[in-house]
This record gives sequence, structure tokens and C-alpha cells, in this order.
Amino acid sequence: MRSTVWTAPTAAVMLMVAACGGGGSGVIEVADSWASSTPPNAQTAAIYVQIENGTDADDRLADVTIDRCDAIELHTTNIDDARIMRMRLATPEALVIPAGETLEMEPAGLHIMCIGLDAPFRAGEHLDLDIALESGTRFRIITPVENR
Repeated sequence: MRSTVWTAPTAAVMLMVAACGGGGSGVIEVADSWASSTPPNAQTAAIYVQIENGTDADDRLADVTIDRCDAIELHTTNIDDARIMRMRLATPEALVIPAGETLEMEPAGLHIMCIGLDAPFRAGEHLDLDIALESGTRFRIITPVENR
């Protein structure tokens, strides 16, 4: 069973996202989003979202923008045969959100990498993420910075 605690601004955004669903039946919505806090001199930070595709058509994460970052990359994390954890740019296939399923981003997995931070991410802050899907669905997510 999944449990999610929403702040009031996040809950309001979720209602707007649900109203902007993609083609076909159902909606596409963000079920959870968060960013990890960073040390004072960090130049990168990880951000995680879960995108639920309640429609009858596959979609794909196409773009993410955040005004706090110089650049955004979508990464996957894998452990190689030598048991070394490595990040790589996500393949287009890794960004597909199949109909009726959820694209899950999590530590040591798929994530949004914010590169060139304007300032450290501090627990308690909120970030504005603009997310675009291949179908043309776009939404803004207010994402909390927290230590999970």
C-alpha cells in the first residue's frame, strides 16, 4: 500500500494536473514528487517524480525544466558487474509511460539530475518543475525538498 502526504500547494497542483489528462480515457497525473536536499557546495541534485498514465495510450516524458538549474538530464543508475554504481543518460525507452502504468523515479534508479544549482536545495523549500510529455500534455509541479 502506498501512502503519500501532500502539502496544500502540491494538492492544488495535483487537481490541475488531473484536469489536463492526455488523449483517450483517463488522465495522466503526478502521484509523488520530491527532491533531495544537498550539501552547501553541491553542483548537482536529484529530483524524483512518479507519473501515472491513466489513459489508454502510451506516452513519454519529453522535457523537464527547473529555473534553479543550468541544465537538466534524465539519468538511470545501474550497478555494473564489478558492483560499481554508474549513472547514464536515460534511453528514450526508459522514459515511456505505458498506458495504465506508472513511470517511477527513485534513488538508485531513474531520476532527474539538476546540474549547475543556483543555490543548495534545502529541506522545507519547494521547486517549480515544468514537465512536458510527448503527447503535448504539460503541467507544473510544486516539488518539496526533503530528506527521505
